[in-house]
Amino acid sequence: MRGKKFCTAGIAQIMLHNDMAANMTTISNFIARASEEKIDLLCFPECSLTGYVRDFNTVDANKVMKALDHIQEQMIHDAVNIIVGVPYVERGKRFNSAIVLLTDGKRYIYHKINLTSSERVYFDSGTRPLTFPVKGVIFGVLICRDQNDAMLAHTYKTRGVDALVILAAHFYEPREAIQKLDKNRALPIARAVENGLFVLKANAVGSANGTISCGGSMIVDPNGSVIQEADQRTETILSCKLE
Repeated sequence: MRGKKFCTAGIAQIMLHNDMAANMTTISNFIARASEEKIDLLCFPECSLTGYVRDFNTVDANKVMKALDHIQEQMIHDAVNIIVGVPYVERGKRFNSAIVLLTDGKRYIYHKINLTSSERVYFDSGTRPLTFPVKGVIFGVLICRDQNDAMLAHTYKTRGVDALVILAAHFYEPREAIQKLDKNRALPIARAVENGLFVLKANAVGSANGTISCGGSMIVDPNGSVIQEADQRTETILSCKLE
């Protein structure tokens, strides 16, 4: 219909490694796939550049910045906007962050607000929501435990957001991972219904240092219907057209 704007948004469910080079290869391959599928915006999981179950004190902040520069060169060439999860150092503080890299060269940064107790050993908490546009569609960003925060999601609604993206890395001991499957599936649906928004959740899959992440990445429409959902083991891309 004339006058309407559309954005094809996608999420990448991938395995995370504590080797930045290995993660870079995965991210590069998925950007190329997204380009072939004509995806405008592709979201990767939490800490997708460095791995999540690790000692973040050993991560070189300069290498992270150089990796982001390299990724941005590719995604500009392939015409795919992306969101990637990284530990990010700013003003002497380290944050668990989502970096939005756009094909026009712009960058936006969101710092996770609701940290877990284990994350507080390494990270400071963010304080501000982030919104950004892609092809006329306004997106808001959450990272993992932020999905529990109903008021934060509502704040995005009041700021005119059309869709929420959630970067997740739900790594737990195997028994706990199974116990939390229902909760981690229900919360994105609840945030979508409460606010009348699309919700796109990119979760990690696979194992790391004795823990597992059970995938289940999903796209939920504003009525709470799960229109696409990944399994618990496979690396994949899910996408849909947002108006």
